[in-house]
Amino acid sequence: MAGGMKSKLQATLLDLDDAEREALEDGFPIPSKLALENARRLVHAMHSIAGRRYEVYPTPDGEVAIDAPGGTGRSVLLLCDSDGGALCLVNMNGKHRRARYADANSLPDGFIREALAELKQQDDLAA
Repeated sequence: MAGGMKSKLQATLLDLDDAEREALEDGFPIPSKLALENARRLVHAMHSIAGRRYEVYPTPDGEVAIDAPGGTGRSVLLLCDSDGGALCLVNMNGKHRRARYADANSLPDGFIREALAELKQQDDLAA
């Protein structure tokens, strides 16, 4: 299982490495170095909380999205902006929660940890 966990992390990091090129191809603003650095740190941290495959991609607003889709009606989406802030959007079985952060250096916090743990629990139940 440890090998599978590592390959999920590696695949996520490859997505992150492609974010700049993908933004160029899509005509999106290129995420700042700060947004990319925050996203890299957070991918590692989020993976240690819930070892799953995250989707990482640029947004039309120059953000780096770290997306943890969890099946029907469940997801955790973290957007790292180019100014060093972040927005976390959580959808869990029809309940929507969000938190905005001026500084992503303090992340992941309790809100994000709880959302990922809840998503992992739902994943485990569905498996």
